[in-house]
Amino acid sequence: MRKHHHLLCILSRSLSLFFFFASSFFSLSFHGVLSNFSAICDPDSPPFLCGHVQIRYPFWNVSDDAPVHCGYLGLGIACPYGSRHPILSLQGDNYFVTDINYDNETLTLVDVDIAIAGQECPRVSHNLTLGSLPLAYNSANAILTFLFNCTTPVARIPADLVAVDCLRSGDNQSYVFVNKSLEEVAAFDKELDCEDTEVAPVKRTNVTAGNVAEEFAGAMNEGFVLDWEKAKDCGECEHSGGRCAVDEEEQLLCYCDDESIHYDGSFCKRNKKIGLKVGIGVVALVAGIGVILILLLPFRKKPMTRIIMASIKQRSKHFDGEMKIEGLVFSRRYTYKDIKRMTNSFKEKLGQGGYGCVYKGKLRDGQLVAVKLLKKLKGDAEEFFNEVASISRTSHVNVVSLLGFCFEGSKRALVYEFMPNGSLEKFIFNRSDTLEVGRQLTWETLYQVSLGIAYGLEYLHRGCNTRILHFDIKPHNILLDANYCPKISDFGLAKICPREESIVSMLGARGTPGYIAPELIVRNIGGISHKSDVYSYGMMILEMVGKRKNIEAAVDHTSEIYFPHWVHQRLELQEELGLHGITNEDDEGIAKKMIVTGLWCIQIDPRARPSMTQVVEMLKGSVEALQIPPKPSLSSPSRSFAACPRELSSLQESNDSSWGYARSILRNQHSL
Repeated sequence: MRKHHHLLCILSRSLSLFFFFASSFFSLSFHGVLSNFSAICDPDSPPFLCGHVQIRYPFWNVSDDAPVHCGYLGLGIACPYGSRHPILSLQGDNYFVTDINYDNETLTLVDVDIAIAGQECPRVSHNLTLGSLPLAYNSANAILTFLFNCTTPVARIPADLVAVDCLRSGDNQSYVFVNKSLEEVAAFDKELDCEDTEVAPVKRTNVTAGNVAEEFAGAMNEGFVLDWEKAKDCGECEHSGGRCAVDEEEQLLCYCDDESIHYDGSFCKRNKKIGLKVGIGVVALVAGIGVILILLLPFRKKPMTRIIMASIKQRSKHFDGEMKIEGLVFSRRYTYKDIKRMTNSFKEKLGQGGYGCVYKGKLRDGQLVAVKLLKKLKGDAEEFFNEVASISRTSHVNVVSLLGFCFEGSKRALVYEFMPNGSLEKFIFNRSDTLEVGRQLTWETLYQVSLGIAYGLEYLHRGCNTRILHFDIKPHNILLDANYCPKISDFGLAKICPREESIVSMLGARGTPGYIAPELIVRNIGGISHKSDVYSYGMMILEMVGKRKNIEAAVDHTSEIYFPHWVHQRLELQEELGLHGITNEDDEGIAKKMIVTGLWCIQIDPRARPSMTQVVEMLKGSVEALQIPPKPSLSSPSRSFAACPRELSSLQESNDSSWGYARSILRNQHSL
């Protein structure tokens, strides 16, 4: 026994030394190369001051006469003699740079024309087009859309269309929308016959339709915030150990630590050298672990051996996680200390679920955030990597913005923009104060929410470079901002695939019971595709209409247990819908439009369901043009399934649950 114990002590010390040298090797391999850039693009070179703003990489001094400027193409900043503010030119229009926050990677801009004019009633004269620049609107901005010199009077002005009297020109009125998509504005522009439409972002989030006429001037003079991201080519250059630069002809260069310059689209040789070193290191690491495991095999039942083997497994998982993080789309990475600071040591909890808890937090610039602190994750934390990788690829008004993440040992957290109104679920399933909820979410608001979610899903399916299938669309995962603009969240079950792929392969069902498309469970129904998200969307908007779960075991009549069947029968018989809160024909038209669209979305055959582009067209079209679809006969789970706990959140880890759900569906197919 003493002999074995002595051997284990030696192995334990050897193992520690082995990991120490292996860790040192990888640390030197990955990070040592960054410390020796050529003097031309030295990362430690001092910034230059323009007014009170520091200008440094990735921004550069466009006023300098040097033949090469270290920084990103398009981020050259001018500093005219005597200027109080640096000037950034975007698509030919000039903006004062009033602040650059290098920690949060944001910059604050003010339109030069507006700032110089100093008017009490400023008129924006150009749209900001970011194009291919590595810049994006910060989620804290409000978006003002102006319609100038409209000649046609409006019989009934919508509540969110505000007349701006100080911009009136003779008989022609000007209007402004707050946080309205260009697609929605276009319809009013055509109806009002306006001369010009301009968009102006402002960083004041308290600008709303109710106060915009009084607040817009001050907000526009304060400017707006942009986030900067790694440019695609520059990201590859930096990852290879180089630094981006721009020459006199605005050609992108990559300066390397060996003083070589790459201007032909290639990057530094670091990848090959490091790849060779990493390859040798990995082989040595695997061989070393193999030898140790063979030596430990006779003692595998001993407590000390189990501890050592668990340590090896844990270090291996951590290394694998770090490699996955390296390969993610660039997002801001926070330490666990940062997370504790921004949440004031997790003082204010916003909610919790099977994934963990969500806390309210604040960044250094004062922006409010929601921090999702994940529980200890099973397996290889695939849901965490899924979420970061998926949502980092997106930028859309109806998709929640991921501002950063934490991956530090067993600590995992996701930092999102803060949504003051929380999730959609509490507005449509709230039983305690139905009247108040009904006043908050009018039928017009419900319609706008359903349309916004459709826009967001359409973007995920078609607007990204890759197609993102969400696989967990439900009211709980739809967040509402201060203006009830919906944003899709929780990408833990998402799947990223090439846009040209229509059918995807998948092992096991994923999603939440009640929203899972049948083809995810009964595979001979059809292929798994973006139409699976369409099914979930359809089930969700039917719940929005009914203000109840689709499967409701607590209703008085058996025929009303499953809402889609009940409402389909009412439509066929042209009976009154009897829904809560309908007070006029407009409300009834919205309800019918949402119902018919939802029923089309939950057709059993995926080929019979519309795409999200068609869903948008159906919601924006007239209700008279919509045909009532066939009854979705396979979708009625039994009363026994309706009695299952509502908090059963994911079928991905339980084949038994998937099969139970499938059997309940099939049983009811025969009972109809």
